[in-house]
Amino acid sequence: MKIKKKAKRISSVALCVLMLLTALPMTAVTVNAAAQAYIKYIDTEVYIGDVLNIIVGVNSNTDETFTYQWQAKYPSLSWVNLSDKTDRPDSKFSGVFTDHLKFQTYAELVGPGSGWKDVVFRCKVTGSKSGTFYSGKCNFPGLLEKTEIPTIGFLGLEKPEQRKIPSTTATPINSTYYSFDYIEWYEYKNNKVGRKLNDGEAFDSGMYCCQLYFNMNKGYAVAKNAVCGLYNDDGQATILQDETTGQYYIWAYYVVADKSPSFSHQYTEAEIMKGKEKTISVTANNAASYQWQIKVRRSTGKSVWRNIDDNSSTSNKFSFKGTKTNALTIRPNTDFDETHFRCAVTGENGDVIYSVSVKVTQEVKARVTMNLKTGGSPDDTITVKVDRYTFDGVYKGGFEHETVNSNAKPLYVVFDTSPGKYVITVSKPQCIARVYEIYLYKDDISFDVNITVPYDVNMDGVVNVIDATLVQKQVVHNVEFDSYQLKLADTDNDGTISVVDATNIQKKIVGLL
Repeated sequence: MKIKKKAKRISSVALCVLMLLTALPMTAVTVNAAAQAYIKYIDTEVYIGDVLNIIVGVNSNTDETFTYQWQAKYPSLSWVNLSDKTDRPDSKFSGVFTDHLKFQTYAELVGPGSGWKDVVFRCKVTGSKSGTFYSGKCNFPGLLEKTEIPTIGFLGLEKPEQRKIPSTTATPINSTYYSFDYIEWYEYKNNKVGRKLNDGEAFDSGMYCCQLYFNMNKGYAVAKNAVCGLYNDDGQATILQDETTGQYYIWAYYVVADKSPSFSHQYTEAEIMKGKEKTISVTANNAASYQWQIKVRRSTGKSVWRNIDDNSSTSNKFSFKGTKTNALTIRPNTDFDETHFRCAVTGENGDVIYSVSVKVTQEVKARVTMNLKTGGSPDDTITVKVDRYTFDGVYKGGFEHETVNSNAKPLYVVFDTSPGKYVITVSKPQCIARVYEIYLYKDDISFDVNITVPYDVNMDGVVNVIDATLVQKQVVHNVEFDSYQLKLADTDNDGTISVVDATNIQKKIVGLL
């Protein structure tokens, strides 16, 4: 409140001086009465550090051109021409050859004891017809001291994001002290400011910095080590000043996160039974939205991808749910051929990526009948384990079937399943387990499953001299064993079939093993 009162008093005095100076042209002495110069405008409230503006006006009754030269003098000294900043960079004056004189004030130039308070100004005007004449004189006005601000409050700036155009505007949250001017954005690499971004260039991921320029309002100055707060929770920045223009600015630094979408899991194949629902899905990072598509064939024969919607039908074959989520539920209403689906994912940065094509085939049932023939004790339990070979190459547990062997012949295990590749493992105490791989299509299949005890090479349920003879024949390559027979005949588990194995079988027959 004390500062405002002082400013009001000085402004009133300056206004009186201005009124006095404005009247001077009425009595100014000129060499030609056809033209007169007068002080048209002078700043009456100037703060230290501001620019003092003085404008001269000319009254002329003739059509002529004028040139200008501003002058200044101390009491009891002669008038001297002022130098322009364009010719002498150390000059504090600009516009000395125009009708508008500007003087950059500084504390060290206009402070107590500087002598500027006694300086007077005038403008020397030369007319193309009127000759040379002078404006009235005006005194250097009293200067006001600015209030130094340790912080200018907060500046609201939109955070940069990948694929967005940089913000070139900011909002002064507290505009009492300053007004926002403009922003320049730069890349920040290797711990230093890099190239300036071009107009309309969008952010990529990485680090960026912006230079924000602003002007202090009349009557305020930035204190030493003053700061500007950033309203978007990014702390604060020290206020700097451009040595050339005197304009204030800050540097703000931002890390622009990579918001590109990417898949971490996708389906590649699926089987769906008519009238039943099944879900296929994707897992995506940085996803903003999803849209499932189906591949359809046009009348021209060309295949295209088409968006699908919930509860819509495609040729009355399918119904869908979750078409705009990461999980699509498909219900085939009729029999169908191989059909392809994919998911279009839009990332948080606006990029769009597409999942791999998911091949969906119709699931059908087929019956598998296994005729079990086993050695060992009739009372031991037989275990049949069925695993389906999945599309990603991993054995997936299917089911286990247990049955107690009996004298009833034949002994069957029957199950229904969908087409595909299966691994069937049959085991029984005392017997060597056996693994079968089958490829099941739409037709039913039936096959024998035969497991037995070690040494029973011909798999007839007993160990006798026939088995030893078969081993001897295999040694001399008169017969060829399959992989299961090799396990039965390798009595010493050394990985080879030799005379030793035939001898061991003979020992087994006579009870020596």
